[in-house]
Amino acid sequence: MNKLLLSGNEALAYGAYEAGLQVACAYPGTPSTEILESLAKFKDLDVQWSVNEKVAFEVALGAAVGGVRSLFACKHVGLNVAMDPLMTSSYTGIQAGFVVIVCDDPGMHSSQNEQDTRWVSIYAKLPLLEPSSPREAKEYVKEAFKISERYDTPVLLRMTTRISHTKEDVTCGERKVPEQPAFEKRISKYVMVPGNAYARHILIEKRLKKLKSLSERTRLNRIEKGDKKVGFITSSITYQYLKENYPDASYLKLGMTYPFCDDKIREFAKGIKKLYVVEELDPFLEEHVKTLGIKFSAKDPSFRIGELTPESMPAIVAGKVKREKKSAKRKPRMCPGCPHLHTFSILKKLDFFVAGDIGCYTLACLPPIAALHSCICMGAGVTFNEGWRKAVPKAKIVGVVGDSTFIHSGITGLINAVYNKAKGIIFILDNSTTAMTGGQQHPATGLTIRNEPTKKLILEDLCRACGADNVDVVDPKNHAEFEKLARNRIKEDALSVIISRHPCQLLKR
Repeated sequence: MNKLLLSGNEALAYGAYEAGLQVACAYPGTPSTEILESLAKFKDLDVQWSVNEKVAFEVALGAAVGGVRSLFACKHVGLNVAMDPLMTSSYTGIQAGFVVIVCDDPGMHSSQNEQDTRWVSIYAKLPLLEPSSPREAKEYVKEAFKISERYDTPVLLRMTTRISHTKEDVTCGERKVPEQPAFEKRISKYVMVPGNAYARHILIEKRLKKLKSLSERTRLNRIEKGDKKVGFITSSITYQYLKENYPDASYLKLGMTYPFCDDKIREFAKGIKKLYVVEELDPFLEEHVKTLGIKFSAKDPSFRIGELTPESMPAIVAGKVKREKKSAKRKPRMCPGCPHLHTFSILKKLDFFVAGDIGCYTLACLPPIAALHSCICMGAGVTFNEGWRKAVPKAKIVGVVGDSTFIHSGITGLINAVYNKAKGIIFILDNSTTAMTGGQQHPATGLTIRNEPTKKLILEDLCRACGADNVDVVDPKNHAEFEKLARNRIKEDALSVIISRHPCQLLKR
C-alpha cells in the first residue's frame, strides 16, 4: 500500500489496473485523454489508441465478451460516436467486466457542446456511477467491474472536467486479476437478430429491477445526517462544492445515480425541513424527484448553462438567477510558428469559405485570422464542403480537416464526395500528431500509444484509393507554391485533396 498524488483520470487508471483490467481502448479527447495515457504506463496491459470511439468501444466490448476485464474511455461527444454499439451492448451483456468511462465537460473548456451524459443511462438502460473526487474515482471503477459481472451489463462511469483534472492523495494497492471464463459460442446472447434481441430485452427489464434494488442498498448512495433544517440531494463534484459551503447540512450523496434509489430518496426527504436538489448541467435528478411527489427547491434554469463553482452555491440556494460575467482570460490562439497559421493565412488571402473541423486549427475562426466558418463535429469539414456546394455551387468553398480527424471520421465523407460527384478542395492539415489533446499518436504517425513502431498509414495513397481526382502534398510554409496550387485547383471541375504537411512545432520538444 502506498499513497500517490493522482488526478481523477490517473486514479481511474490505477483503480482499473488493481481490478484486473486487461484491455483498454479510446480515442484522445479532453478531458478524458489521460486515462489511456496513464494505463499505457502499465506494461502488462493491452492499451490502444483506436481510430475513433466506435472502433474503440467495439474492440473493448469484444475483449469483455471474450472473457477479460476491459475499459472504454471517451469525452462526452465521443460517446455520441460510439452510441450504436453502446445501445446494443446493453442487450448482449458481457462475459467479463466492461466499464464505459465518459468525461463530460461542463463549461465547454475544450468541447463544442456541454451535453449531460447522465441521460444516456436511462436511454440505454445501463447503471450509472458518479464519483465526486479522484479517490472515489479509483474505488468506483473497481466497484463498476463487480457490478458489470454480477449483473451482466456494461457500466457507465461519468466523470466531469473538474474531477478528471483535480488531484488528491490516493492509496494504491495490489493488482488482482480474476480467472478468465471459458470462451464459448453463445448465438442467442451475442447475435442480435430480432428474435434474440427480443428475448434479451426481457432480460434487460428484469436486470433493471435488480439494479434498482442494488441502488437502494449500495454504500455508493449514502445519507449523511446533519442539521435537518437543510438537506441536499446531490452527486458528482457538486457534492464537494456544497460541503464546502454547508458543512453542517444533511446530505443524500448519490454515487450510483441510475437506477434511481426512490426509497432512499423518500427516506431522506421525510426528516428535512428545507430540501434542495443541486446538480451540474441538466435537471436529471430534479426531474425524477418531482415524479416522487416530494417538495424541494432547485437551481434557477440559468444555472443549467456552464460549470458550477463553490462560489455559485449560495446563489443557487437563495434561488437567484445566474449573473453572466465576461471572462478576463486571454482568448486561446494557435502557437507561434504553428503550420496552421500559414495554411489559414493563404485561405484568408484567397477569400475562401472554409468548412471547418475539430482540432487546433478551429482557432482559425478567431481574429485576426477569422478564416474558418463552420465547426460542428469530427469529419464535418469534409461533408460540410459538399453540402455548402449543393446550396451555393458558385461560391469559393473548401473544406479543412486535420490528419487525425480525417482518419477518425473524414474518410467516409471523402468517399461520399467522390461517389456523389462533388467538386472542390479538401485540405488535410497534416501536422503528424493529434495536437489538440496533447500530441498523441495516430495511424499516420507510424507509432502506437507506447511509441512503438507500427505500420504507417500513407494519407496521399489513401486519398487516391478513395477516388480523389487530384492529390497534392505541399508545405504550408512555402506560401508561393501553396497559393498557386490552391488558386489552380479551385478553378478545376474536379475533387482535389491538398495535404498541407508540416510537423507540429511542439513535436520538436
